[in-house]
Amino acid sequence: MRELSVLVPVYNVAFYLEQCLDSLLGQTFPDFEVICVDDGSTDGSGEILDRYAAMDSRIRVLHKENTGYGNTMNVALDHAEGRYIGILESDDFAEPDMLRKLYASAVSWNADVVKGDYLHYTDGEDAFVNRLRVYEKETMLNVLSCPDILNLADSIWSCIYKRSFLTDHGIRFHETPGASYQDISFSLQVWLQAERVFFIKDPLLHYRRDKPGSSMNNPSKLFCVFDEYAWIEETKKTILDSCPKVCRYFAASKYRDFLNHYYRVGVQYQYALLVRLEQSLHRDKNRGWIEESAFLPNVWVQIREIQEDRDRFFRRTARAVPDARLTACDFKNSQVYEKAFFHTLSTYPKLFIYGAGQVGKGLAEAVWRQGGFVDAFLVTSKAEGQSLCMGIPVMEVREAVPLAESCAVVLAVTEWSQYELYGILEAYGFRHIFRTDQVVRKAMSQNTNQ
Repeated sequence: MRELSVLVPVYNVAFYLEQCLDSLLGQTFPDFEVICVDDGSTDGSGEILDRYAAMDSRIRVLHKENTGYGNTMNVALDHAEGRYIGILESDDFAEPDMLRKLYASAVSWNADVVKGDYLHYTDGEDAFVNRLRVYEKETMLNVLSCPDILNLADSIWSCIYKRSFLTDHGIRFHETPGASYQDISFSLQVWLQAERVFFIKDPLLHYRRDKPGSSMNNPSKLFCVFDEYAWIEETKKTILDSCPKVCRYFAASKYRDFLNHYYRVGVQYQYALLVRLEQSLHRDKNRGWIEESAFLPNVWVQIREIQEDRDRFFRRTARAVPDARLTACDFKNSQVYEKAFFHTLSTYPKLFIYGAGQVGKGLAEAVWRQGGFVDAFLVTSKAEGQSLCMGIPVMEVREAVPLAESCAVVLAVTEWSQYELYGILEAYGFRHIFRTDQVVRKAMSQNTNQ
């Protein structure tokens, strides 16, 4: 049995995975294992994991079908053997002494949870967040003595958790296939139930934010963050009912996350989300959960503005519409949008599809049906012997860089990862990048069934 198990969920992160794993293998703390769960990656991430596992026995790799983040994390929890559990997202990387510092504090203070600070990592540069500056250090805290720890519900990493604490309280990830924000509901369970919380002032982790301005445009995920908070309210009702002060800080955390989500989604979904936020706010106000003292100042200013005039807030804060015609097509005339999409691809001298999985193959078939031609599938790194897919050449991204200025690239990967990959391909010099949105996927599905 190891003293510490580090859980690493993996899905199509080949660009970053080696840096993440190298940061673990370089830790100054010796007695740990790494549980990597590959959630059906299609970009070569699985092969990278297997290569590292062959080099170092501390790395254990589990491959499974794509079932989503919540299930992936629960599978990792089920296989962990350490007395303590750490989590490292596969696009982040750790300071060399992260595990040593967290473990030493956990043992010395017999803590349920130990959390360190972290750095924002953007375009190769770090910025110290100092997120824990408002919390006492070198002392034990919990939600009753320090209810604003609930404001940390957006980060489950740069922590270690006593495994017996998680087990005794039945703390698991909410398994909602295809959804997002299960990390928030996990974190809320922890902060609501941990009796011994200890904070370290040192920044221990590099949290990647390479494309903070990217937007979420998947309508099926629009209200996921609302669903996660609703699930916590239902499952932890006894705790919330027992302490009105905790409820007020819980609500403050909720609206901070709701607003963060509001700024992330595409403009065509922002108003709907804002209406939902206002409805929730009205309900919580009637329950006595809304109190200024519990809110972060910048969040409270926005909440007040929404209460006073929701539409004015929307006009001030909504994303700019890059091309109103495209937004209109998405909703009002999907057939026009579909035809325009495939016609546009045909105007480029070369067409590449990033991703050779199910979506990429379906897109290639749709292009053929429209009379088009696919020059190659692009992947981060080719598997041994992988040269063709559906008779189409398979190329690594770097091989296509000489054509980056003139070719078209369509991102045929999971929607939540398309925006980050967009930024990566831009950095390589690609200038004409498209995504497979809901309209295109529907067109692919309809054409397949005909």
